[in-house]
Amino acid sequence: MACAPWWGLAQAQAQTLEALIQDTLATHPATQSQRAQVASATAGVDSARWQFYPTPSVALENANTRSSDPLYQGDKRVTTLRLQQPLYTGGRLSAGADKAQASLDQSQAALDETRLQLGLRVVQAYGDWLAAHLKTQANQKSELTHARLRDQVQRRIDEGVSADSDLVLALARLDAIRADVTAARAQGDMALARLGQLLGRPVAQASLVPTLAIPRPVQAQAAALLAQALQLSAAVQKAQSLVRVQEATVAERQADLSPEVYLRAERQYGNFNFANGAPENRLFVGVSSRFGAGLSGFSNVAAARGQLEAAVAEVQVQMRVINEQVLADHALALSSEQRLASVRASLRSAQSVSESYDRQFLAGRKTWLDVMNAARELAQTETLIADLLSTQVVASWRLSFYTRGIEAVTQGTP
Repeated sequence: MACAPWWGLAQAQAQTLEALIQDTLATHPATQSQRAQVASATAGVDSARWQFYPTPSVALENANTRSSDPLYQGDKRVTTLRLQQPLYTGGRLSAGADKAQASLDQSQAALDETRLQLGLRVVQAYGDWLAAHLKTQANQKSELTHARLRDQVQRRIDEGVSADSDLVLALARLDAIRADVTAARAQGDMALARLGQLLGRPVAQASLVPTLAIPRPVQAQAAALLAQALQLSAAVQKAQSLVRVQEATVAERQADLSPEVYLRAERQYGNFNFANGAPENRLFVGVSSRFGAGLSGFSNVAAARGQLEAAVAEVQVQMRVINEQVLADHALALSSEQRLASVRASLRSAQSVSESYDRQFLAGRKTWLDVMNAARELAQTETLIADLLSTQVVASWRLSFYTRGIEAVTQGTP
């Protein structure tokens, strides 16, 4: 018996929204790129820590001079081994270590933010597909109803009890609902295409239909949700890490204005002044400056402080963005839930009205236009339910991502 290809098995397993999100986070190139950035930043932390250790160096020089040069009457080659240890740097090394650690935290937060954005894109694409799927079902049901009404009025025309204009109206409404079916299917195909791009493989509608996502529970109080969202926000954490990076940068620039004290040990083999001498050991204590050209050191400090102020302001920007998104999704989820209950009640009324108008038309108490309008209102109510349900799913899942974290949501934590 032939075996299914591996990608077909993976596709069959990705039936739930949680599985789609997990697959996207595991395979998307954006997360792989950010993981590489985290690995690079981790190496940067190790490099910054090594700066506190002595720096070894080797110098090998060959002298090609005139034989009468009084300063080079010794060996033609001199080798010097050096080991230099900074004793005082004005805080530059500590600032470098702090900056590397903050950069690592920033990279990790950027990875978390990338995962969140991918999850949000999956949820939005899934919500678009869900709306299209439910609309297609509603429109197909309405198509059957309108086909039945067309056949009914055709029989009445054949019997001479209805006018030809009633058939024209029935055919026009049937064509319109068929166009709605085609549009809904196209919307679903586009949403599936976006899901396929996010997952890196085709996604079949048949793998999603058996287990449709449902809205997640939403708290009534927005204040608690805001506090949770701000605490978990990767965008806020990334901005806060950038503040620490800029604080360390300011400390580095200020340290450049301070002299550096170092200790250096040397062992020299050979001597340009005399030949065949024994190796010499030396110990130096020195002071060096890092002022830069002119007064550029002071300008560098001012520039770094400006960047720090911008980073502090960016934290507030990200906090406001999170507040706005959480409040908007919270209001949208609650309002769609309330509207959904009302529209479902309206659907039951529309169904009763449509059935009643159909009977009353046969009894001569309602016109054919009343019957067709009732059928159209029933279809419109069902498509409105599809929109509201998909909106509620998207808003509640987004809200859960912001307030509980994408890992908790995809692992099925309520």
